[in-house]
Amino acid sequence: MFWYSECPELQRTDLVCYKNCRLLRNGKLLNDDLWIQNGLVVDPQKHFYNDKTEAKYVFDCENLILAPGFIDIQINGGYGINLSGNCEDMALQLNRLAKALLANGVTAFCPTLVSCAPSFYQKVIEAYRMNVFEINDAAAILGLHLEGPFINKEKRGAHLSEYLMDGFPEGIKSFENVFGTDLRNVRIVTIAPELPNSMEVIKWLTNLGIKVSLGHSEASLACSLEAIRAGATGITHLFNAMKAVTDPGLLGVLASNEKNRVFYGFIADGVHSDPVALRIAHQVHPTGLMLITDAVSAMGLPDGEHQLGDSKLTVNGHRAVITGTQTLAGSVISLDSCVRRMKQFTCCEAHTALNCATLHPSQFLGISDQMGSLVYNSIADFILLDDDLKIKATYIKGKKVWQSV
Repeated sequence: MFWYSECPELQRTDLVCYKNCRLLRNGKLLNDDLWIQNGLVVDPQKHFYNDKTEAKYVFDCENLILAPGFIDIQINGGYGINLSGNCEDMALQLNRLAKALLANGVTAFCPTLVSCAPSFYQKVIEAYRMNVFEINDAAAILGLHLEGPFINKEKRGAHLSEYLMDGFPEGIKSFENVFGTDLRNVRIVTIAPELPNSMEVIKWLTNLGIKVSLGHSEASLACSLEAIRAGATGITHLFNAMKAVTDPGLLGVLASNEKNRVFYGFIADGVHSDPVALRIAHQVHPTGLMLITDAVSAMGLPDGEHQLGDSKLTVNGHRAVITGTQTLAGSVISLDSCVRRMKQFTCCEAHTALNCATLHPSQFLGISDQMGSLVYNSIADFILLDDDLKIKATYIKGKKVWQSV
């Protein structure tokens, strides 16, 4: 396999072909080539038959899997970075995390903020807005995921109860009182739909183009379905922080007539949910499954005690808990590990596991024509993997930005 480091004269405008790969395109694994020019996936037929041109450079992928880069729609931090921490160095933190995630095959992500004080939220959102820029040779930042504070206190998990809101007594204004009125850089909001006046807010957010995900909730199935009809299209970390199965609640959505309108996040670390739960969810609604990390700042750090905002957490293997308790505090698993565990736990094919970290999240966000699919004219963010689904290299807009040793 030739790498860009061996071809320094390669230019962005050059027509490049990656051959001899197993290409995951639009959800299907094909024996095909990937053609790139100007950072985009291109149709080779146009160049062969219309322009009569050939690739300037051809790279042999040696039968590796070539898949779209992974998309993590729920990540709180990692590698010592806490995205709900000090907003003064937001640009530095985002830069560091966006580059560190390349080793995990992640080429796009939604920085996720847990429940905080309204004043902090507004500072962070403003700092994020001021620092939205394209970080060269790094994972793309797709917009914020606001996980809380409009969640059920009984299902708060590691969220601090003093920051949680009981509902929307003033409707939309209650939401704006917490987050402000400039929501241009907000991509996803997690809400417990049983909170008063939630349906009004869900409809409003949906009309703004913001994805609403249901989570940290004790909602009944009837309430969950009402929220979906109001515009919600996601479920946050299925099986975690939700109603017991005596009433199916959010879980029941997967077996309802509305299931094809819904995607759901799943932390496949074997800690947040038993592997059997993943198999059940996948069998019931396979095309809606999105692998997420819900990773906290301790991801990528050694076992032991670490600081997470105002709390301390203890990490032991793949388990991270609030110190002195058994309360899970997010995960410390990487997204590529989730993909491998998905394949292991469900005995599914490689392309099925890969789709859950590529195509499905891009469909949920409404951007599958741009990323997560490698269709023609989409952004050429992709990864090379071996048969064990270990990342060998990561590419951003056709340029290799990370390579395994």
